[in-house]
Amino acid sequence: MATSTAERQHGSVATGLVEYQMRFRGLMERAAGRGEEAVVAPKTFGPYLTVSRECGSRGAEVAQEVGERLGWAVLDKELVNVLADQLKLEPRVLELMDETRADWFSETLLNLFNSRLVLQHSYVALVGKVVALAAGAGRVVIVGRGANLILPPEGGLRVRVIAPRDFRVGAFADAEGIDRRLATKQVDEIDSNRREFVHRHFRCDPADSSLYDLVVNTGSFGIDGSADLIVRALETRGLPIS
Repeated sequence: MATSTAERQHGSVATGLVEYQMRFRGLMERAAGRGEEAVVAPKTFGPYLTVSRECGSRGAEVAQEVGERLGWAVLDKELVNVLADQLKLEPRVLELMDETRADWFSETLLNLFNSRLVLQHSYVALVGKVVALAAGAGRVVIVGRGANLILPPEGGLRVRVIAPRDFRVGAFADAEGIDRRLATKQVDEIDSNRREFVHRHFRCDPADSSLYDLVVNTGSFGIDGSADLIVRALETRGLPIS
């Protein structure tokens, strides 16, 4: 596996990543657009990888590492940015609705200031279209956004990235440049918000291990070791990864 991984990180793969990012941006624009073209659900899905993660577990970094090794596109913050662009909204407005709590008061207040605001349930529907189109095209890593609950399990691998709380607080504090006391508070808030988001829209608990094919602890294996396990799991699952 080491040889094939090294080969993927050279030459044509770098070009391929740019091409994939362009292709998936087009898919996202198509899903978010309000033009004449209808969005048709793909008949088949995959290969794809979904990565759900605890705050501070460095799950997004693991996803990026796997994407680079395989030459797959990685969809994370780009989802929010493209949807915001298509809907003529500031990305920070959509980020308020992305995997966070929303109630009637905040939605009504925001509507007073932005008549084009898309409420959270509509945002989730748009993200669902993006996820389906991207997974239908295949060779994509999708971070968060309930993707593991949207896509059919037979087409890909659904991964949950976890770590001990102390590890996660430390990693978050380092990443954000804040002290551990504030990091602890923010990690707990983000985890709570993500649980609420998934429960509201999918009626389940993201910590339920039965929702995933593989649970990886970055506190034990680190980013590289976790990526190794995920790539091996994709191969063991029999998914075409190259």
